[in-house]
Amino acid sequence: MMSSHDRRHARGLLTLARFLAKLKHVKRTGWLDRGIPEADVESVADHSLGVALLAWACAVERRELGAPLDPARVALLAMVHDLPEAETGDAPPYDPSAIPPPADQTQRRAFLERRHIRDDERQQTKRDAEDAAMRRLLAALPENVHAELQSLWDELRRGESAEARFVKQIDRLETFLQSRVYRELFPDAPMASFEQEVLETIADPLLTAIRDEALKLQGPQ
Repeated sequence: MMSSHDRRHARGLLTLARFLAKLKHVKRTGWLDRGIPEADVESVADHSLGVALLAWACAVERRELGAPLDPARVALLAMVHDLPEAETGDAPPYDPSAIPPPADQTQRRAFLERRHIRDDERQQTKRDAEDAAMRRLLAALPENVHAELQSLWDELRRGESAEARFVKQIDRLETFLQSRVYRELFPDAPMASFEQEVLETIADPLLTAIRDEALKLQGPQ
């Protein structure tokens, strides 16, 4: 017979499952802004799965080469890195109101081809919204799950561990690789900003090699 303790924990885990279900329906804003048809745009959950598996595989390889990485921790961090977006949505680094209208294709393309970095105000707004979403989710979870997920989120926020820094680079790399897939399907979509970002920010030697192989395989935009 199920105890009240078990029922309470079951309700908490159901809350997590429903939270994850919402993440499957949050479309990645950057692709929509670049004109990828909505039916073809990946969800945040799609992206998170891609980041998690790629991060785990790369961490296994890097560990074999002597890097101080825990692949299991890397995979867990990657799985939760965008979790709050189930509630907050996928906020781009630029102000959406600043995108030139579709009628001005030249300016719109130039805007979207440029790499954007959030200013301090937009970054703080995003962090506050995500932290609030995480607090609401964590409050519903069983104590042990709450503690583990809180630890993962805090580690990502601090960005001080080798695993958290590795996941940050994989996040950018996976997005770049997805941009190349979309570029093959929709050659006119403005995707240069993603190449610029990984050229400027990827430092790990294995991830740099993957980036460079992708660039050689598909050529310049």
